[in-house]
Amino acid sequence: MPVTLLFLKREDTARIHFQPLFKFPVHESAEKHIFYLPRCSAESITEEAKPSQNPKPPPPPPAVAGGDRDFLLHLEAYLARRDGVDKLLKISRYAAKIVLSTTLPSDSLSPRLRAFESSVGLSHKAFRLGKFVHDVNALRATAGSPASADLLLAAAAAAAYGGEGLYFFLEQFVWLSKAGLIPSEYSRRLHKVGAWAELVAHFGSVALKAKELRKIRSCLTKSMDGKGNGEELRKLREKLLLQEMWLVQDLADSLMVIADVSDGKGFLSNPLLMASVAILSALIGTYKNWISC
Repeated sequence: MPVTLLFLKREDTARIHFQPLFKFPVHESAEKHIFYLPRCSAESITEEAKPSQNPKPPPPPPAVAGGDRDFLLHLEAYLARRDGVDKLLKISRYAAKIVLSTTLPSDSLSPRLRAFESSVGLSHKAFRLGKFVHDVNALRATAGSPASADLLLAAAAAAAYGGEGLYFFLEQFVWLSKAGLIPSEYSRRLHKVGAWAELVAHFGSVALKAKELRKIRSCLTKSMDGKGNGEELRKLREKLLLQEMWLVQDLADSLMVIADVSDGKGFLSNPLLMASVAILSALIGTYKNWISC
């Protein structure tokens, strides 16, 4: 039976319009045997057969009941942060120092631990490259804020951010010196100047946190006197606890900096004490970064 083959143009699909490509004589009763085929090009076939250039990422795992975040997703976000890896390196370094100062490792283990501690310390400094930019931006934000009208608060902020920014800036050159690019005789002087800058930064930071603690305690007292709701009191207590932890971290870091400035004289020369203080600071910093990401 003669048939007619019709190809459908792509642009005519919306109007359902067909064009015969080949037509043969056909009886009227054979109209029901007409086949309509869509017109297509090699390009369209290639596009449809080609996989997507930007495939969608797989959906994240469902959240744990209770609203808690998935642990692996939380861990991924934590490790993607510079400060997260920085604190893990700090914990690893000072854990090795604690082992070296509290036990008597074998002759084969002791050199490996010292090499590990030195290598991690170098990596720890490398993670601080460009970190001073954060303090520069913090100084700019503080200068333009209404709080800058308070001279004491402005001075504390300038000491905290300015001192820390200078410390991180000099630490880049200390790292370059330890990596061998800059002569090693500059390393000690740069480290000493950076230690003094960090000490100034911690004084400013402690002053800022002490002021924030007084403010939170005042709000907590007012809420308790005014019989505030339980949710508000709970949040204020959590905020107070976190600020107290940050203050302890600053004091621990200040103790380490004083040891650097004084060349570790007196009780600050105890390696176990200094390593324990550093571990405490690193653990608090780890918790701080964990809950903020």
